[in-house]
Amino acid sequence: MKAAVIRRDSGRKVLVTENLADPQHGEHEVLIRIRASGICGSDLHGFTDSEGTARRDGLIMGHEGAGDVVAVGAGVTRVSVGDRVTIDPQVSCGECVPCSQGLISICDRKRVIGSSLRGFEQGTMAELAAVPEKQVFRVPDSVTFSQASMIEPLSNALHVINRSGILLGDTVVIFGAGTLGLCILQGARLAGAGRIIVSDTSPHRLQVARSLGADVIVNPVEQSVRDEVRALTRSEGADVVIESVGIDATYQEAIHTVRKRGRVMFFGAVQDTVTVDLLPILHKEITIIGCTGANDETQVAIDMVAAGRINLDALLTHQFDLAHAQEAFDTLTNPANNAIKVQVTP
Repeated sequence: MKAAVIRRDSGRKVLVTENLADPQHGEHEVLIRIRASGICGSDLHGFTDSEGTARRDGLIMGHEGAGDVVAVGAGVTRVSVGDRVTIDPQVSCGECVPCSQGLISICDRKRVIGSSLRGFEQGTMAELAAVPEKQVFRVPDSVTFSQASMIEPLSNALHVINRSGILLGDTVVIFGAGTLGLCILQGARLAGAGRIIVSDTSPHRLQVARSLGADVIVNPVEQSVRDEVRALTRSEGADVVIESVGIDATYQEAIHTVRKRGRVMFFGAVQDTVTVDLLPILHKEITIIGCTGANDETQVAIDMVAAGRINLDALLTHQFDLAHAQEAFDTLTNPANNAIKVQVTP
């Protein structure tokens, strides 16, 4: 099969499309012909970090995958050959305390498809991928493969919504209008948010946010998010603030934008460490909520897309064939391209 593999060239990581042996699937694994594989922000950051360990030499990239089943192991019961499927890339151990409580997103020994962080789990930027049966979910014919490959980020966004505790009528601020921010925006509307304010430095992404239901869009290069939210809320602040950028500046803004006893969702993770002002957290009695990958939202995400309640097509801006996987990453790193979701289609 052909696959996009990380190699090193003059000290930097590059994606090279190579011919590799077809993966072998075990008794409880499914072999999938991949039709679409998206690039996540975590892929981008791990790939461009030359010293990072999460995306290393020899790894097949990609964890946002969808395709059709071409073979199943003898012990597989959930899917059959010919089924159209999407993949939950979080491989949980099923044995630790969080797993015993159904909290697979915080499994002590979680591994992620398309990551080398805790040992290689080869990814979906390939013609074929062998995946544990429990990671595979059927999708109806009405859901395209491009949409199906975005079920994973949508599931993460819905986990954010579930963790944030949005109530009917809440004012919600979302920092970041990338794929996840735009999915969070749609989830917040479905959860009953009364007013949604989206902040991003990209005029294009802000206009997409507007088209998907944002009541107010703010470019922090041009105006203060903090001041805008105060003006809209009579100086009280937002009920819920969701940070999906992952840098110091937006985490600081989140703390100062939320109301007293409001909730701040920590989700974005570009930097390993961020600094926030302590006194507002104490004096406003802010609730800070951490969030990682989806827990049990994958099927909900599929059902919402199939029912037309979530628009994923508006997020897809670029597609490349497998031979141009490096170009796909280069496109996403250049702000001039107005890229949101970039996919590779093996």
